[in-house]
Amino acid sequence: MNIAVLIKHVPVSNDVTVDPVTHALVRASSEGMINPADLNAIEEALVLKEKTNGHVTVFTMGPPDAEKSLRDAMAMGCDDSCLITDRCIAGGDTIATAKVLAKSIRRYGDFDLIMGGALSSDGATGQVGAMVAEYMDIPHISEIHKLDYINGKVETIKKYQGRNFTIQAELPALVTVCFGANSPRLATLRTKRAAKSKPMEIYTNAELGMPVDEIGLAGSPTAVIDSFAPESKRRAKMITGSPEEAAKEIKALIDKEEGKE
Repeated sequence: MNIAVLIKHVPVSNDVTVDPVTHALVRASSEGMINPADLNAIEEALVLKEKTNGHVTVFTMGPPDAEKSLRDAMAMGCDDSCLITDRCIAGGDTIATAKVLAKSIRRYGDFDLIMGGALSSDGATGQVGAMVAEYMDIPHISEIHKLDYINGKVETIKKYQGRNFTIQAELPALVTVCFGANSPRLATLRTKRAAKSKPMEIYTNAELGMPVDEIGLAGSPTAVIDSFAPESKRRAKMITGSPEEAAKEIKALIDKEEGKE
């Protein structure tokens, strides 16, 4: 099976700045890492690779230093990678991003299955995976917790409102994996060294040939018009005393909040 995994290079911490003009995160201001849910997608892909004697290619769209996340993914066991980077694709919304990813996947080759994390730790829209599938005209299943390959189809388990649903899809297809769906394997010193020599393609818009008014900030039909940290009117209060005294004080605070006093 030929598998593509879409990952996102996200800030390691919340210590990031926001561009005052575009209102987008300035990712160069913070060290980056693989989005946590994408690690779960990589693990599912590697399990399928082992089961089907397959091949895993990992893609990311971002600044040049996103190469670090691709190398980390290849250290986990992915076979090769593709970095999509160009100033004209920066700042795009989910629609513009999905359009570029879909074009890049098609240019790279044919894939039986495309995978990615269900949500990113910075944007958390959960939209890009489904949009890529729509641009590629293939079925998709979002936010899955388990995946298997049976009789030429992918069979997934999706949890919804306390119930498990089994959903199958014909290939080619796209699935997004929930954070915590599995335990991602760790890279070793040997695999990290090996990852340095694994193939990595770099695509700019020179290779993709997409109209600049359809990608990046210029090609985004939605825009962030402002971003700010919400002000909290609540203040923390230290509660001391015995467990019984603390319980009474907590109840009094709750009653006051609910207007029962």
